[in-house]
Amino acid sequence: MKKLIVLAAALLLGFQAKAQIVADAGFQLAFENTKLLLDDATYASHPNTFFGVYAGANYYFNLDDLVDGLAALPGLNVSFLIGHHWDFHDVKAREVAINLPLQASYTHELNDNLKLFGQTGPTLQFALSHKVDDGYGTTYNLLNKSNKFGESRKPFNLYWGLAAGVELNDQFRFDVGYDFGLLNLSRESYLKTHRGFLHLGVGYLF
Repeated sequence: MKKLIVLAAALLLGFQAKAQIVADAGFQLAFENTKLLLDDATYASHPNTFFGVYAGANYYFNLDDLVDGLAALPGLNVSFLIGHHWDFHDVKAREVAINLPLQASYTHELNDNLKLFGQTGPTLQFALSHKVDDGYGTTYNLLNKSNKFGESRKPFNLYWGLAAGVELNDQFRFDVGYDFGLLNLSRESYLKTHRGFLHLGVGYLF
């Protein structure tokens, strides 16, 4: 048992020695599609777009000992989105959420200063608020089941993301990617709301 503990501690220290912090931020476009049930079998689609930003950090765990170029990037960031309600386009909407990505990355070195990378993995999202303003001074948080707007949303979503980018001088990372939303965000039986993200980001490795 002691040998196992010593081995686990050695592995942990080894990973920590190869870990870096990546501070990252960027722009997002969130594409939502809300389907409204018209009868027992027919839905009408209502596409909607949100604009926003995100900022946070990841741990970059170098896994070259396993596969050359492989890395794991668990992280945390906060995102802010603004847009309009899917049905009432004069009603403003804004959302604040915490995101927990867990990405696997593979990097290919072109030369000493330039690398290409691709990454994929899940992201768990927890919305802190999703508020709509009716334009008459009243704001509703749609995450509240009992709000008087007449519609509520779930705070959790799960995404699967794909991204690609470049790394310069072992310090700067630029990426573009898309996250596919896997869960229905609406609590209402007559609605189905799914979301995907297009994002452009920049990171700095410490």
